[in-house]
Amino acid sequence: MNDEKKVGLIAGRGDFAPLLARAARDQGYIVEIFAINKVTEPHIEGQASITHWLNLGDFGRLIDLCHERGIARVAMAGHVPHTAIFHYRGFDARSLKILRGAMNLKADSLLGAVCDELARENIEVLDSTLFLRSLMPGPGSLTPRRKLTREEREDIAMGLALAKEMGRLDVGQSVAIKDKAVVAVEAIEGTDAMILRAGQITGGGFVLCKVAKPKQDKRFDVPVIGDGTVRSMVEAKGAVIAIEANATLFFKQEEALALAANHQIAIIAEKLG
Repeated sequence: MNDEKKVGLIAGRGDFAPLLARAARDQGYIVEIFAINKVTEPHIEGQASITHWLNLGDFGRLIDLCHERGIARVAMAGHVPHTAIFHYRGFDARSLKILRGAMNLKADSLLGAVCDELARENIEVLDSTLFLRSLMPGPGSLTPRRKLTREEREDIAMGLALAKEMGRLDVGQSVAIKDKAVVAVEAIEGTDAMILRAGQITGGGFVLCKVAKPKQDKRFDVPVIGDGTVRSMVEAKGAVIAIEANATLFFKQEEALALAANHQIAIIAEKLG
């Protein structure tokens, strides 16, 4: 029998999964975590009543546990290195079925196939922002004391439009722009690695733009920034972070905004569409 107040959380790396677990608990849900060996940080265990540790390719075991534990709804949160699928050799039969059934090995195709397989087992995948919408900034400057230059505003406008197009093509959600030149486009390496690459190319002073995809599936791959993003911008000597308002999760905002202020980095949320 399924428990309506019970939620399973498939947890990857980073702050997203612990924050979602705490928010769900605060809203009266019982959370059971499915953690991934060598991916999920061990401290995730403190965020749930029960933590099940699985290997990356144990999809069949995940489904069996959901049925055994009466879990009919799950959320996915946190980073699982996409490159792992090229190196891991322990996929079970259910995982191999998903890989064979996906249109391609892009993140959206793979995660969509995961959701479809769970749906066939009567397990619903929830909107991953469901419990965290208060962490999605509305339009406006988040660093009002740091004024944008005309050149930065022009780079923001160009970068946000380009990032939307990259999202439509399922290439990535972020781009780096400097002086109206495309410096770097996010691909499989992720945002932080792209930021560092942009810093190496430009020597600093670039604009990072991060948006939701035009048809963003909020069950997975929602755009996220946080204090780690700002630390990468500090290291790369980046100048501005521009995100899509009401569509981007912003974790550890207090720490991130203080760090940005100390290094004269502007952070702005823009309304698009």
